[in-house]
Amino acid sequence: MSSLNNSQIAKRYAQALFDVVPAEERTALSEEFQQVLVVLQDPQIKRTFTHPRTSTSRKAELIRLMNLSNTMENFLLLIVEKNRDPFLAQIEREFASLVLTWQKITVAEVVSAVQLSPATLRQLQLQLEQISGKTVQLKTSLNPKIGGGLIIKMDGKVIDGSVAHSLQRFQRSLSS
Repeated sequence: MSSLNNSQIAKRYAQALFDVVPAEERTALSEEFQQVLVVLQDPQIKRTFTHPRTSTSRKAELIRLMNLSNTMENFLLLIVEKNRDPFLAQIEREFASLVLTWQKITVAEVVSAVQLSPATLRQLQLQLEQISGKTVQLKTSLNPKIGGGLIIKMDGKVIDGSVAHSLQRFQRSLSS
């Protein structure tokens, strides 16, 4: 199965879950879904849950032992019944994305060469919120190879203000 199909499967299941869950329960269900994935990453549970010889009924038994909400338990049982459990992480990401969009929240991935101060991060967050009209959650990471500046990924767009990118542009302009 191609990754495009996997992505479509994940989106379809996430959208179905989003559509059937009452609005006031979406945030809590998203958090519960994240916790399910944490539990399924436990080495012993993961080994059993993902083993090709683990039966659907055994997986269902493991799900019932998690003591989940009725909605999450029923959803996971459906996923297992339809042999879609390999897509659980993708489905969770898609569902979390739908919930954030519904809440008018976006995540901005910020890459910098050095650790940014809390004041700088807050200023950046305010500017991004003003630009996007949404509440922005910053997800930061360090990459000294960018040399300086920032790379910001938000809502499918990339703003590359890194020194490395500027040098690449300068080099291309010299060679043309």
